[in-house]
Amino acid sequence: MKLNRRVIDFNKEILIGEIGAILGAPIFGFISSFILKNPLFISFATLGGSILGGSVSWLTTRIYDEKKYREFSRKKFAKDLSLFTPVAFLISILASYPTVLFVTKTMFSENHSPFFSSLAGELSGFAIFLILINTYRFVMNHSFNKFI
Repeated sequence: MKLNRRVIDFNKEILIGEIGAILGAPIFGFISSFILKNPLFISFATLGGSILGGSVSWLTTRIYDEKKYREFSRKKFAKDLSLFTPVAFLISILASYPTVLFVTKTMFSENHSPFFSSLAGELSGFAIFLILINTYRFVMNHSFNKFI
C-alpha cells in the first residue's frame, strides 16, 4: 500500500478517534464500577464510553482535515460517510466491540482493575478494527476506485 496524504490522514483520523475511545472507555468503566460491581455492566459502560469518545474525536478530526487539506464539500463529506460509516459500524459490531467486551469482562473477572481491564479491552478491539478498516479501504480504492 502506497502511503500518500489520504492514507496518512485516514489513519490519523482513526487513531485520534481511538484516542478519544481510549479516554472514554476506561473513564466510563471506572465510574460505572462505583455504581455496580457487575463485570457485564462495567463492560457495557466501557463500550458506551468507547463509542462516545471515539465518534466525537473521529468526526471532529475528519471535518478538520477536510477543511485544512481539501476544499470542504458537504456533498463529498456525506459521500465519504456513506462509504465509511456502515462498514465501520459493521466491523465494530461484529469484531471490535465483542473483543472489547470479552477482554474487559475476562480481565475484570480475573480481578484486574476496572481501568486496566477497560484499557486492555479497548486496545485489543482497536487493533482488530484498524486492520479490518484499512483492508476495506484498500479494497475500495483498488477494486472499485472509491477513495475514502
